Amino acid sequence: MVKGKIMMISSLFFLAATHGDYPVPEKTASRLFYIQRNHNANTIVYDANFNEKGILKEEDPLDVYWLRYQEQGQRMELRKIEKLYAYGVECTAIKGKKHEYNLKLVADRKRKFWLVQKEPFHALVITAINKQESKLDHIYIYADYVSFWPKVRYIELFGTDIHTGQPTYEKVWNE
Repeated sequence: MVKGKIMMISSLFFLAATHGDYPVPEKTASRLFYIQRNHNANTIVYDANFNEKGILKEEDPLDVYWLRYQEQGQRMELRKIEKLYAYGVECTAIKGKKHEYNLKLVADRKRKFWLVQKEPFHALVITAINKQESKLDHIYIYADYVSFWPKVRYIELFGTDIHTGQPTYEKVWNE
């Protein structure tokens, strides 16, 4: 495993991938994906923010927050520093495309993500995982906590190929 290189593993690993006894957030109509980390079981959740007609809110299409599993599993808003340096997201409407957005995740600034809505109350985040166009399910971040700012060692992406329905997985080592 070489730092700076992408490590690709078969979809069999995807099926067996677990990170301790971390709880899996409930699947809901608005749930897009979530991020878990090696630090603890608290989870960052990314939900679609729909209006009453089931259409993504143009000014605020994402609802990002913590599920504090280390406590009572309650919702907690991200702190400003977490939005800016760790788990925030920037959404930009794609010109000429209705209900489609470019996403820039602070957790993975180099990768391209798209938020797409095809029907009321149904949206998904699409990205390339292992060179396959995939619906993102979750991200796992492994970091060393040796100073004030953690050093990310690798990121794992888990999803589903949007053409075949097969699981997709990619592990990206940080330089």
